Amino acid sequence: MHTLLTERGGTRLKVYLWFLVLFLVAHVALKVVPLYMDYARMEDTMSIKASVAQVLKDEEILHDLVAKAKELDLPLTADDFVIRRDEERRRMGISTLRGWNVEVRFLWGLYVRTFHFAPKADESFMTVLR
Repeated sequence: MHTLLTERGGTRLKVYLWFLVLFLVAHVALKVVPLYMDYARMEDTMSIKASVAQVLKDEEILHDLVAKAKELDLPLTADDFVIRRDEERRRMGISTLRGWNVEVRFLWGLYVRTFHFAPKADESFMTVLR
């Protein structure tokens, strides 16, 4: 205990606390960042498909979205996607009905948190003149 009260002991304690904080930040980042990367990839794919809706049919878009969800190991099927095409306003909206939940265990189960993801895209598209 005497060592912690000296200047040298206080410095050592600060170093240990910083290592603890650094460990916690790295631990949380390694658990959470991949989840948000998958969400961003799915949302990006939905936006791209909505923006090129003038050349793709709804069935093709749905097939591509399901393939991307399978590639990312997301629990989404064809029934989970809602595609709305508005020819008059030249817009397409793509969303998921329920999205998906991911349960993450931090610090080896000491703290458990459920993250909910529900990507959606609403893009305008140009009509092809014939």
